[in-house]
Amino acid sequence: MLRWLNPPSLASPPSLRDTHITRCNSTLYLSSTPWKAVGPNIYWLGLDENVIPPTTSPPTPFYAPLNASYPTRGRITEIMAISAALGSTFIRSHTLGISYGNPLSLFPRSATLNPAAFDPIDWAIFQAREYGLRLMIPLVDNFDYYHGGKYTWLRWSGYNLSRTTSEREDPQVQEFYNVNGKVWPEFQKYIKTWLTHVNPYTNLTYAQDPTIFAIETGNELCGPIWGDMDVPADWVREFGRYVKSLAPEKLFVDGTYGVNQTHLNIEEVDIFSNHYYPISVAKLRKDLDLVARVDKPYFAGEYSWLGNTAATDANLTAWLRELESSPTVVGDAFWSLFGHNIPDCNAFVEHNDGLAMQYGNPDHVAQIQLVRQHFLKMSQGLSIPANEALPSVPCPAPTFRTLSGRPLKYSWSS
Repeated sequence: MLRWLNPPSLASPPSLRDTHITRCNSTLYLSSTPWKAVGPNIYWLGLDENVIPPTTSPPTPFYAPLNASYPTRGRITEIMAISAALGSTFIRSHTLGISYGNPLSLFPRSATLNPAAFDPIDWAIFQAREYGLRLMIPLVDNFDYYHGGKYTWLRWSGYNLSRTTSEREDPQVQEFYNVNGKVWPEFQKYIKTWLTHVNPYTNLTYAQDPTIFAIETGNELCGPIWGDMDVPADWVREFGRYVKSLAPEKLFVDGTYGVNQTHLNIEEVDIFSNHYYPISVAKLRKDLDLVARVDKPYFAGEYSWLGNTAATDANLTAWLRELESSPTVVGDAFWSLFGHNIPDCNAFVEHNDGLAMQYGNPDHVAQIQLVRQHFLKMSQGLSIPANEALPSVPCPAPTFRTLSGRPLKYSWSS
């Protein structure tokens, strides 16, 4: 029997996994201890676009026009083990919450549920819980991606929007944010379906499960013009009220692409955020100054782990140290993490944006070491050498069943 001789310490003890993350002013807490959300973006956990599944009988679900398939349980479990080895406390994942408009989605069509799509989401949430990791989950995307976004809801509501880049400058896109319009009531139905779903692996609804510590309005939201931050405050407020009415213990994150000053006094928002391509200490400091006015936490939701244009480790080091030095920063998540193409443990999954961090790839070791050093500093106050050897992660990785911190059973996912 394979054994994991030196498993990384789990991010939170089993005794605390039923404890919700809370906020007091600009600090997050796990029980009475300050807590930081550090980890990767792993956008593909609920629905993938990077792997064409092998031919099987019966056939594995696959939607060729958008290259969509469900990730294997083995891939999901391994990436949780990798995240724990990195010193992560949480994961941000788009497709755990954004899943509509694709035949493999939760809602392939308006108000039409595809129960099969819940299984990879349920499994990912369960495995995050077993590995002591928390989840931040956006519920809509600004873009017309394979897993769905605001354009999906606009089309379902009768707006004529083609799948082209020009639609980003169409004034009709603002109707997505109209709380008195056609889209919002339909989107609410999806939010309720998602939050009230009972995960068969945990016997908890998504609203009840402390593993999901935060709900984010969406990914990089803006208005008709890219980067305009034109996300109406009344929509953010109404969204927050609705989520908290169904899941009062969840933290609520403003997913606008940038810190919109008109949102700063929205009571329902617990955390403000921005993304950084390329990483910019000056831009981060401006965002922190804005959020400091209202004494709320700040989270760097995405950034390039390859650094600035020159892609130097010095840039990445300076960026990580800036995050560590600010009392307002409650966490950060690099873009983005991948593992092996399990059941094939010899091949890494590739992604086409040039920012796929592959744990175990010798080309990425130096940057991964820097990120791990940062995560441990942020989450545990540990100071380790930047070149400390990375923990090994077995492939396939173990599925934990825990009670009082003791593994009750090892199984091997495929």
